Amino acid sequence: MMRRREPSTPGTLVCLLWGPIVWGLQFTAIYFGHTWFCALGASPGTTTALAAILTAAAVAAILPVAWAPARPAALAGLDRRDDDPRHLILVARAIALLSIIAALWTGAAAIVVEACELAR
Repeated sequence: MMRRREPSTPGTLVCLLWGPIVWGLQFTAIYFGHTWFCALGASPGTTTALAAILTAAAVAAILPVAWAPARPAALAGLDRRDDDPRHLILVARAIALLSIIAALWTGAAAIVVEACELAR
């Protein structure tokens, strides 16, 4: 018999805020990477490739919470039978979907705008 985990406040917050956490990391990595590679004199193609890879990785990391949030909720211990986590799962899904849109927007802006050309 599998023992159920008790829900925790940090686990609940990570489950709910997984999308913004990943998007924030992607946003920071893209713009820090742009600045770093431009300072090193890299070609704009390098920064564009970096932005595309980071965007794909961010969307792939957020997608499980947006597509099937019940599994991440179970990992956080939110699937107990005496609690009703449906509202938390719906909120996690909505936040994850908005974070996917934000990650795509950030990636598209970094791909379209040539930051190295503006800094030179």
